[in-house]
Amino acid sequence: MFRLGRFSSGKTRPVLVKLRTVWDKRLILNGCSRLKNFSQRGIFISADEPLEVRRKQTFGRLKHRAELSNKLVNVTDDVLSIDGVAVFSL
Repeated sequence: MFRLGRFSSGKTRPVLVKLRTVWDKRLILNGCSRLKNFSQRGIFISADEPLEVRRKQTFGRLKHRAELSNKLVNVTDDVLSIDGVAVFSL
């Protein structure tokens, strides 16, 4: 965590917080109701990776979880089907 910008005695500086996982971001938003309902100034939580990378990770996670559960997994044209049901597509 660190502050952005130069110090000025009459102003507040934004704080940039870098978290390791999406789970940490969820814990912060769910655990702190004051932060979640804070509407006077913008609080932004954005992912560090591009959308395409996050989708590929989700695709791999769903596929791995289904394979561990001994389900029928089929990938055709970037569409993940589990037990004959299309679940996720890139």
